[in-house]
Amino acid sequence: MNLHEFGLIGPQSFISQSPTDAIRIAQKLGYPVALKIKSLDILHKTDIGGVRLGLMTSKEVESAYLEIIENVKTHFPNASIEGIEVQEMIKDGIEVIIGLFNDPNFGMTIMFGLGGVFTELLKDVSFRVLPINSRDAKTMLTEIKGNRILNGYRNMRPVSEEMLIDLLLTISDKGYFYKDELEAVDLNPIMVWENQYRVIDAKFIPKTNKVNELFSQPPNTLHLEKFFNPRSIAVIGASNTIGKVGNGVFDSLVNGEYKGKVFPVNPNNDFVMGKKSYPSLTSVPEPIDLAVMSTDISYVPSILNECKTKNINNMIIISGGGKELGGNKIKLESDIKNQAKENNVRIIGPNCTGVFDGRSRIDTFFQSKERMLRPKDGLVGFMTQSGAVGAAFLEDAHAFGVRHYVSYGNRVDVDEADLLALWGNDPEIKVIGLYVEGFEDGRKFVNTANEISQKKPIVIYKSARTTQGANASASHTGSLGNSYKVVEGALRQAGVLNVNSYDELVAAIKALAMQPESNGDKIGMISNGAGSMIQAIDYLTELKMELPLFSGPTIKTLQNHYPDYYIYKNPIDVTGSGTSEDYEFGIKAMLEDPNIDIVMPWFVFVNSPLEENIIDKLGELNSNYSKPILIGAFGGKYSKSIMKQIENQGIPTFDSVNKWVSAANAISWRFQINK
Repeated sequence: MNLHEFGLIGPQSFISQSPTDAIRIAQKLGYPVALKIKSLDILHKTDIGGVRLGLMTSKEVESAYLEIIENVKTHFPNASIEGIEVQEMIKDGIEVIIGLFNDPNFGMTIMFGLGGVFTELLKDVSFRVLPINSRDAKTMLTEIKGNRILNGYRNMRPVSEEMLIDLLLTISDKGYFYKDELEAVDLNPIMVWENQYRVIDAKFIPKTNKVNELFSQPPNTLHLEKFFNPRSIAVIGASNTIGKVGNGVFDSLVNGEYKGKVFPVNPNNDFVMGKKSYPSLTSVPEPIDLAVMSTDISYVPSILNECKTKNINNMIIISGGGKELGGNKIKLESDIKNQAKENNVRIIGPNCTGVFDGRSRIDTFFQSKERMLRPKDGLVGFMTQSGAVGAAFLEDAHAFGVRHYVSYGNRVDVDEADLLALWGNDPEIKVIGLYVEGFEDGRKFVNTANEISQKKPIVIYKSARTTQGANASASHTGSLGNSYKVVEGALRQAGVLNVNSYDELVAAIKALAMQPESNGDKIGMISNGAGSMIQAIDYLTELKMELPLFSGPTIKTLQNHYPDYYIYKNPIDVTGSGTSEDYEFGIKAMLEDPNIDIVMPWFVFVNSPLEENIIDKLGELNSNYSKPILIGAFGGKYSKSIMKQIENQGIPTFDSVNKWVSAANAISWRFQINK
């Protein structure tokens, strides 16, 4: 593979085999020239003294040649050397890197960033999954901090954005075409200036296995609906012993709000919680829609055979002890996956807490109702790889409710993309949220999310963001790509809001579920305590969100209404003297101002002048206007009580500045997606 096959332009260069040969080539090219070691075994050429630049005379060329050979012998004595490359020098320009990396989860990806020595030093790079379009390419350019340099920093001439976009698209097209043959490509540095470029150095790393192992399948929604609305459930391992998983799961189903039939399956008990127990699935005399497994995972293969006999298409494996333990458990899960497919059984789990549905009230949790609250029905679909995170989310969802919930654990079958496809086409689900630690088929997820995000918001918190061993990679791009950067770029490309914490995840979902989408991203604020607004403005500035000036009529209206000591420019400060009427007037003015898209009141509820009728006033404003309203407040018992009553009016409240701003960012992000 070479630059010509990629349709790229490089500087003139020739391989020399001796100092005399190098001098002859340099004189032919014209000074200045560069000398570089040519070896597939050496990636970081500069680090070992394998590069000499700006050579102006034959004496300098001879000396540089001998130095490079000596340095290679010292640092890489066993390296296979093709020769010393003599290359024309590009005198002006900015060094960038463009790379390709065949990621094991996402397939071929493309990277862009500042090049040369800055690549490893700054790690200022942006990734996307191939193929990309011109919008993806443009976004990659703007994401890196070094974009200011490319745009013409100080006396530097700007580099053509159109040329860089075309260059990225060319490399994307070729990379996608050769995706089954290449492991990685490093084009570093590429010298760019005005509307020109030259690839100064290139490394093409072939795949050792030419077979593409990433066969991304389309999402499979077959039988998934039955997980959320089964008419009858069998619990394998149902138990009378308090503390056992089978006891907790059976208790949640039998003594909870689920109205369907529940059958205990346990050969060691005649009755479980007063219900007749059966020794096997096949001995249950009635049809079963869903089997819930709480016994050792080693029994799953035999249970799958019983499912086939009983025409059961859905199974939840609560039990752990699968591939997370390694060894032969990895093969066991693989066998379960294959057998389930053969038997036409869809599986959630293993190593999970299962499902919850806000309407049917199916509840497979082993946590008791006394210890863990179940939310009301709502417009949110939430999936989580972690049962612990899921338990926290369900309790935090009390204000907005949940329609479908899935804890999927090891995802032996049903995965994130399958659920995205199901919920994406469900008109009663408004927002989809995810907590994910790692993807097994990132390409499948991105392809599905790219389609669904056009219909409704998808919010994800992807944890496990650090990776060890990246420095052992065979390429610059692989080293940088063997990181969270690839996931970050892929999610942004797919139109998914990727947040940085659990708190931000809940705040974003809450705002999107409880408020309408906005027609812009301009913020208006009001408070009776300016400190929190000042903190918020710092966050908003980092997010490139704007607090514009109010329109002229709004400023005049506020000025005529408020006392002189109130600040009526954006943000509005009604001071500690602010009343509920002051808030109502200011909020209404912002809701009617064409310069404002998102209204963000912050309250100090303990201030005596603020009356409790603010609750009803906010409810009326929320009902009468279509702009999103996001409430923020600190406080103890009294403040929390007021906030809860406000949420009962359908308005989300947030008890920290970070959550408050995260909610606004989610609304703003959705506007950007819809543009």
